[in-house]
Amino acid sequence: MSQVGSVVPKLLWLAWPVALARLGIMGMSVVDVMVVGQFAPAELPYQALGWAPINVLTVAGIGLLTGVQVLAARGLGRDQPEEAGAAWRRGLVLSLVAGGLAALVLTLAGARALTAFGITPELAGPSLRVTHILMLSVPLQLMYVTSSMFLEAIQRPMAAMAAMWLANGVNLALNLLLVPKLGAIGSAWCTVAARFCLAAVMLAWVWQLKDAQRLGVRRSAAAPGYGALLSVGAAAAISSAAEAGAFSGMTILAGRQGPDAVASYQILLNLLSIVFMVSLGVSSATAVLTSEAVGRRAEADAMRSSFGGVLLNGALMVATALVVLTFSGTIGRAYTANVTLAAAASGLMWLAAAIMPPDGAQVVAASALRARGDNWFPTASHLLAYVAVMPALAYWLAELRGQGVAGLMLAIFWSSSLSCAVLCLRLWWLRLKVSREPAHDP
Repeated sequence: MSQVGSVVPKLLWLAWPVALARLGIMGMSVVDVMVVGQFAPAELPYQALGWAPINVLTVAGIGLLTGVQVLAARGLGRDQPEEAGAAWRRGLVLSLVAGGLAALVLTLAGARALTAFGITPELAGPSLRVTHILMLSVPLQLMYVTSSMFLEAIQRPMAAMAAMWLANGVNLALNLLLVPKLGAIGSAWCTVAARFCLAAVMLAWVWQLKDAQRLGVRRSAAAPGYGALLSVGAAAAISSAAEAGAFSGMTILAGRQGPDAVASYQILLNLLSIVFMVSLGVSSATAVLTSEAVGRRAEADAMRSSFGGVLLNGALMVATALVVLTFSGTIGRAYTANVTLAAAASGLMWLAAAIMPPDGAQVVAASALRARGDNWFPTASHLLAYVAVMPALAYWLAELRGQGVAGLMLAIFWSSSLSCAVLCLRLWWLRLKVSREPAHDP
């Protein structure tokens, strides 16, 4: 463990462009919320509820594609670079299939996806129209994610970052053009257009790589097959869907308390999601370095990468939480022109700051475990924390004890702390187990 610090520079080098790319994903959401909040604040609840089912299905799809990153990096570690391209090609097929299934689920569910949870028809109707437009963007987003994971695995993440921020420019320009006239519906169409640009740019970029032939981009390879990709991705998809579903359920609970509550909760959740992208960047770098070390059968390097990622993320999250606490009022006013709503959100940002360290640590630890082939333990941990504990705790605090949005945020804090503790203990246990076994490092 004394050598954990030696891996931090490489983690940072890989993590910062990935984090910026992930922040770009949230940048679109931030722009959507802020532009709607400024030009059509009455439609913020429609936007929040319209995104709720989309978030669940998109996050599940991204989890399903985790195998692209893990197996591509392992292939490079084994000196089998053509496996990286094979993972990318099959990941694109999975993206299209997952996107099509998401659209089918949303079409069949209809208004029941919202009204079944107590949302009034007056809120559900306009929100569902937003959902039906956004579902067109799901396969496009998953194709971007497949390509970005491939580039991260071969340790060339800059293109994904550049493409994402280019798409953010497109999204901002279209939002300013359409939202004043069309409100939340216009913002949803902006998302579809921006994600189309993302998918097109990334596919073209990967295809024209100078070493595309060596990496298997333009030729088929037997491994990894769909079964291998799904063996990694299925566990991550269930975990991601469960977590995203639980958070969308929290949005439903906020919606049961009225438009002001759901708008305030949307602002806080959006802020948490922005910061979470930094942790996703660190988790991606951790997964790549750990997977590559596993491919080389270098256990010591794999452990250094895993613990280095957890510690690096912890430092970043504490620093970010302090910034949020310092500028809570400014952040609230940036989100909405509604003075009352801005004050309500700002008053609860201390809870958002408290959530950041454990929430970030649990995703980094989960990525490190999956990179080592421990796929289902993180899934079980997430099901315990975010499906068994968080919704029940949120209902008790928010509704039965009357704490409202503050109760929802407290439920997120305690659930994230539980998940963080369980996953970090698992990682520590694996370290002790490896230290008692004969070394396999070359």
